[in-house]
Amino acid sequence: MAWLAAYARLASGGHAVSEELVQAEAQRLARPAGWEPSPADLAWVVRARVLWRGPGRLALLRAYRPHWAYFHAQAGRLYRATRFLLDPPPAGEPEASAYKGFVLFDFGLFFACHEHFEELWREAPPGPRSFYQGLVQLAAAFYHQEKGNRRGAAALLARAVRRLAVYRPAYLGLDVDALLAQLAEWEGRLAAGSAGPYPVLVGRRGGEGVW
Repeated sequence: MAWLAAYARLASGGHAVSEELVQAEAQRLARPAGWEPSPADLAWVVRARVLWRGPGRLALLRAYRPHWAYFHAQAGRLYRATRFLLDPPPAGEPEASAYKGFVLFDFGLFFACHEHFEELWREAPPGPRSFYQGLVQLAAAFYHQEKGNRRGAAALLARAVRRLAVYRPAYLGLDVDALLAQLAEWEGRLAAGSAGPYPVLVGRRGGEGVW
């Protein structure tokens, strides 16, 4: 996590950066969380074919460079969400399995959020099953919105709203009424082709500023 975030901060367009500089930045980012970024961690990222490693240099694989802006955003989101999840949720917030998914959504990790709630949905008893399915659809809607698929986003958002509305005013620690108010604004934005702040499920509590 720290290696990816450090590279994303220092690189430009996915081009090569000094490995020594990236390591120093990774150590700086890791220190507040008590992490120690190791050569083994970097080797794993290279084996996963995310970064290329040459003599003293690191770069994003060429195939991913046209998507640099998305990589840069996701590396930062992943780092901030992980840092955020290291702290236990304050008293009164959702139980752990739902809370993790809410935080992934709040940091814009919509695909990871979708996968998380899909797993909960498949294993859930009848009571919360439709709730989790609504959250799967919600995450998918904003994933499609980020990809420019406004029509698909609008259709998924409408389905999510119908499912989640059954659980008003609140369920599993989520303020469903407040979320639906935010989603009503987004239905209008998608219809008009405009954008705005993403909905917030549990709040970032300053998480955007940690890197």
